[in-house]
Amino acid sequence: MSHIHDHMHVGHTHEHHHEDHADAAETAAWGADLAHTKALLEYMISHNENHAQELADLADALPERAQKKLIRAVGTFEAANVELREVLASLE
Repeated sequence: MSHIHDHMHVGHTHEHHHEDHADAAETAAWGADLAHTKALLEYMISHNENHAQELADLADALPERAQKKLIRAVGTFEAANVELREVLASLE
């Protein structure tokens, strides 16, 4: 099952498609499928990079206090991607 949600961005909108995961058993079954797990990790890294860039671009238009918080939030995307890349590398 999948769903779509819109993201509003300065000057445009775009949709993202995400898969709904029915339950923990289904997620565990995915872990057994190494190729699927790697593909999911690669997708999430790319997805995070795209959103981090969009957020960083928005920061310039914000007041300084909000800008600093948003830049810190972007850092969490980057930190998560470091971890995700390490997980991916460990599966090679």
